[in-house]
Amino acid sequence: MKRLAALIVLCILPPISSLALFAQPRLEIEGGTKLSLGSIHRGEIIERTLRVLNKGTDTLEVSSVTASCGCTAAMISSPRLAPGQGGTLNITFNSKNFTGDVRKTVTLHSNCDDNPNQVIEFTATVVDEVVFSPPQFWFKDAEVGKTSHSTVRLRNNSDQPLILKGARLTYADFSLTLPAHPLKPGEEVELVMTFTPEKAIPFIAEGVFITTSNPNRNELYIPVYGNSKVFKFE
Repeated sequence: MKRLAALIVLCILPPISSLALFAQPRLEIEGGTKLSLGSIHRGEIIERTLRVLNKGTDTLEVSSVTASCGCTAAMISSPRLAPGQGGTLNITFNSKNFTGDVRKTVTLHSNCDDNPNQVIEFTATVVDEVVFSPPQFWFKDAEVGKTSHSTVRLRNNSDQPLILKGARLTYADFSLTLPAHPLKPGEEVELVMTFTPEKAIPFIAEGVFITTSNPNRNELYIPVYGNSKVFKFE
């Protein structure tokens, strides 16, 4: 009789391997996988914290967290979440190299069978209140012992007057004079850099740091590229 009961139980219960199939982790991002940072000023570092949940019946293991760009960092509070347990995902975005609309992603790689690579997307509109064009000072074939000039146009895109307080050059042969008067909102000015090389330089990769009165762009960096050479006339 006991043997018959045991056989009945075995017939009713599914194999252990079948039961294991139902024990699965399930990753869920509270609030969804789309995140808007809205309008931000260029140079701002924005942080957001998302809630990560394991809605499955087995331990969730996050093997790695990757970002689509070096401007973005992401860190999860714990790589292992028991069933029903929650954690946090911290996302940091540095906007210093961007203007306009931005779209970036962060991916959670886990043992979640139905979604092992969960992508979280965030968007932002980066507002640059001080813009300049072209993006660098350029000196091509500057002659040793003579003065060359390069121009960049700078525009005040903010709604407040802009004062260019000072310039810090990274090379002694460069010179830059800043306007004495504040720039009105919407006003442009030409920045003229001079270069009087004392020797031949095959490749120049320097720059100038300009301090401003704008709290969101209190320092600008404008690269300086080019070369200098000795001209010989026969």
